[in-house]
Amino acid sequence: MLYSTHQLLLLIVIFFSLFCSSFFILTFLHKQKRMGNPKLKKNYTVSIIIPAYNEERGIAETIQTALSMDYPKNLLEIIVVENNSTDKTFQIAKKFEKKNNVKVFHLDKAGKGNALNFALTKAKGEIVITMDADSYVRDKSLLKKILSHFSDKDIVSVAPAIRPTTPETYAQRIQYIEYVFGIFLRKIFSLLDSVYVTPGAFTAYRKSIFKKIGNFDQNTITEDFEMTLRIQTHHFRIANVIDAMVYTRSPRTFKALMAQRVRWFLGFIDCLIMHKKLFNKKYGYLGMFILPSAIISITLSLVLFLYTLAKAIISITNFLIAVSPAHLYNLLKFNLLNIKFDIFFYDIDPIAFVVFALLGLGVFIFFSARKYSKDDEKFSISFFVYLFAYVFVFASWWIKTILYKLVGKDVRFGGVVWNNSMLHMVRHKLRNI
Repeated sequence: MLYSTHQLLLLIVIFFSLFCSSFFILTFLHKQKRMGNPKLKKNYTVSIIIPAYNEERGIAETIQTALSMDYPKNLLEIIVVENNSTDKTFQIAKKFEKKNNVKVFHLDKAGKGNALNFALTKAKGEIVITMDADSYVRDKSLLKKILSHFSDKDIVSVAPAIRPTTPETYAQRIQYIEYVFGIFLRKIFSLLDSVYVTPGAFTAYRKSIFKKIGNFDQNTITEDFEMTLRIQTHHFRIANVIDAMVYTRSPRTFKALMAQRVRWFLGFIDCLIMHKKLFNKKYGYLGMFILPSAIISITLSLVLFLYTLAKAIISITNFLIAVSPAHLYNLLKFNLLNIKFDIFFYDIDPIAFVVFALLGLGVFIFFSARKYSKDDEKFSISFFVYLFAYVFVFASWWIKTILYKLVGKDVRFGGVVWNNSMLHMVRHKLRNI
């Protein structure tokens, strides 16, 4: 059987996805006993750092949920660093200083990395936790679950499971699907000692690690991703707690979601370039499989999307040129009369078989993530419709990211203007000549 270029490309994408999915599921089944949490052997002193820029809408809930966790209050401190906001974030956070051990600081210099590094100079805890100002917790035992993993002295950082709040808009429903799969994958990466991003929402670090490898990078747009890769370059271990759920207030519109993902992906590109030495067999699964497969999957998604889009445009154009209104009726009539219905089990295309197999693995991953993360979100089968849409949305994020990387304008985040495009870098070098 001969396949067209489009079919061959689709087969490559499908078989690559099938291989990766099978590998992750087999890893999950082989190391399923390690999905649980060890017993908490020690009550550590903990500093929760909350950097905040223009977060007046949610900062109170974030602080309140951090205070409500089941943990000895005399061992817990919360440090809020408001940096150069233009709203009432500082005033709202300041009201909590009388409660327990909450400290609120104002910085004139913006930037999340700057805020985190300032807080490190004030933190007294053995364990430091970064908590985004747009996140919150519901599970009062969450902190204990995370801290229990530090009983292993080789582990220097522990990340939670992240998911958005109850999805209401189409953009949030797509994110929900994405985050559920991410919950499963981050746990698998942890089991393979290959975690490459610890989200800022509620990741814990041994404070001593910063003395060994340095503080957060203030010159990158994704300081959490850079810190994770830096930890990996030093061969330290990172754990993930699949049932320690942290909720994030996700973008409600596709426009806001696009802006967020472009920032994330730009940071992804820069941090991989910065730590390119990780693509080496001495970094195990991370260097030889996880990071390369991430790049391959992005590349294949883009190629398939662009090729499909081009084919669609060409087909529509040819149709409009070749078919006049007078011939349209006869053409439709001819096609409708000659439709062939193949019985599923009698004449099945190999591509269709592999697609169904891949969908089956996807369903297994999705519900396994929900089960082990104890996700109580009401599930609708319609969510799988958004899974198909995600492929095209994901590709559009990367197309815009690449354009930004080549000739993009400024990206604004946390009160800081970032521009890491190649055009900007060339212009900067020319000015210094």
